[in-house]
Amino acid sequence: MKIAVIAANGRLGQAFVVAALAAGHQVRAGIRGTSPFTKHPNLKTIECDATDPADLLQLFTGQEVVVSAIGHVKNSAPDVQTIATQATIDIMHELGIKRFVDVTGTGVRFSGDKISLIDRFLNLGVGIVDPARVNDGRQHMEVLKKSDLDWTSVRVLKLQNVQPSPFSLQLHGPTKWYVGRTEVAQAMLQVIERGSFIRQSPIISRTTNG
Repeated sequence: MKIAVIAANGRLGQAFVVAALAAGHQVRAGIRGTSPFTKHPNLKTIECDATDPADLLQLFTGQEVVVSAIGHVKNSAPDVQTIATQATIDIMHELGIKRFVDVTGTGVRFSGDKISLIDRFLNLGVGIVDPARVNDGRQHMEVLKKSDLDWTSVRVLKLQNVQPSPFSLQLHGPTKWYVGRTEVAQAMLQVIERGSFIRQSPIISRTTNG
């Protein structure tokens, strides 16, 4: 598949690009500044501001799937995910692209979610320390729900620098406690390749056999 990646030079974006190239996909990576990638025949990098429609148009043209690895970093706008998602939806609609995959936190809740004690505790802490980030995740979800895209938003409790381990995607969890970026990248690639969880937001969980 031809996959455009927003925020490809972030840590999650880099993990996804590596996974997608290893799986044989063609990747157009939207980056800011210096490219972190080595040359690859199936990779093209494009300077892209995720909130700039003109940049997004250039990044998405000719692609089949759009992946967003955008997240909150130092000095980013408090509603950066919502703004970028709305801009992405507008350009995807203009180009006739339907499939969109991104990632958000488990602070974005759905009816039926199996919320563990540690999930409640960590999200309470984030809500106190950085309420804008939690609100941004929730608002971006509302924007997705109102769109006509075939979206999937993979939910994760907390991205950590840990070695990958087995996981499963469950619609309502419960969440896996320790999740590395490589696992999130593989989960995002999995829903793309399988065409699964359309207009749903699965949680990265432990394997079903425990």
